[in-house]
Amino acid sequence: MSQIRDKFLKQLSQDFTALNTEKMGPLVSENLLSPFQVELPANLLKQAQEFVHVVYKIRNSQSYKNLLSSEINERGLIDPGNKAIAMSYDFHVSSDGNLKLIEINTNASFLALSHWLYLAHEMAPPVSDFSINEVKENILEEIKLFGRATDHPHVSIVDEKPQEQRLYAEFLLYQELMTSWGFKAQIQNVSEVSTAADFIYNRYTDFYLQDEKSKTLLEMYRKKDCCFSPNPFEYFLLADKQRMIDLRQPDFVSQLELSSEDQNILWRNLPGAEELTPATAEKIWSARKGFFFKPKRSFGAKQSFKGASISRKAFDELPSQGFLAQEYVPAPERKYFTPEGEQSFKYDLRFYVYQDRVQSVIARLYQGQVTNLRTPYGGFAPAFFK
Repeated sequence: MSQIRDKFLKQLSQDFTALNTEKMGPLVSENLLSPFQVELPANLLKQAQEFVHVVYKIRNSQSYKNLLSSEINERGLIDPGNKAIAMSYDFHVSSDGNLKLIEINTNASFLALSHWLYLAHEMAPPVSDFSINEVKENILEEIKLFGRATDHPHVSIVDEKPQEQRLYAEFLLYQELMTSWGFKAQIQNVSEVSTAADFIYNRYTDFYLQDEKSKTLLEMYRKKDCCFSPNPFEYFLLADKQRMIDLRQPDFVSQLELSSEDQNILWRNLPGAEELTPATAEKIWSARKGFFFKPKRSFGAKQSFKGASISRKAFDELPSQGFLAQEYVPAPERKYFTPEGEQSFKYDLRFYVYQDRVQSVIARLYQGQVTNLRTPYGGFAPAFFK
């Protein structure tokens, strides 16, 4: 079952001599890469592209920004002009066969590594006209949208203690890729970021740059010293989970001037969601088994609770902590044969996106309550559509 990991590391070391197996091996945990593949109906790829297109249309509409203008001003957000590279739209597949959004992620991991995972599985990429070098063009486009022009940017890849991050291997891969493209690329701790960068690829999950460690980044963002991906404005428009509440409100959506077809696409793939407040708490508690509770400004499954299993004591603490109640859509399951016999694995789907284009797709296989990248034979897995 470790053959995929071995082939993955071998292919990386062949393509980038600096990423040899001795260096990368300790960084690629045994359960990061799944030996399995996930077959999916072709219509799901089409659904994802349609949904991404509608959401991006909303993101660009002035009426949408007008509706959110008070909070934009309160937060002191500025529109730097650019968007975000390596975004993802993460979904479950519902019992009726439709995609249901889990979250939009403005700094999703594993896009670069997924290219070599498909190679290790000897599979064609799910989006046939995408290559990893497209990310180069995305970065140059971001800098252009920001109002600068350079073909050889200085890029800083930023996170908190990057060498200790679970996917530090991807930072190293991006550094090698960018160097091969003629960029100057360095990996930096968020508290030591270089002010000389043209482009900051920010993997630190302080989305609004509010932490003390982000002080320099916040100053650079507000002064437009360099191009950020992602930036707080893009996070606010797309990934703050308050937007999942807003876009399920008929009064809000009616002001966006969407066609009936676009609205149908939006609500087909967007789960129900509402804010959990002291005023709504009793109603939501009575229907809690149909909800999943998560912080409006968090990522992954941090501090999330399944309604069917939450205690009343734990629930009563949530209304004052900025939580939303999201329609509970169970993760679908697949059976695979392992050396220990047949086992069931849950999975979710990550569609990588730039602007309104789906670039790649990866599945994440796991057992237990949430995606954990620690399940034996689980982890990132290639997806194919037929």
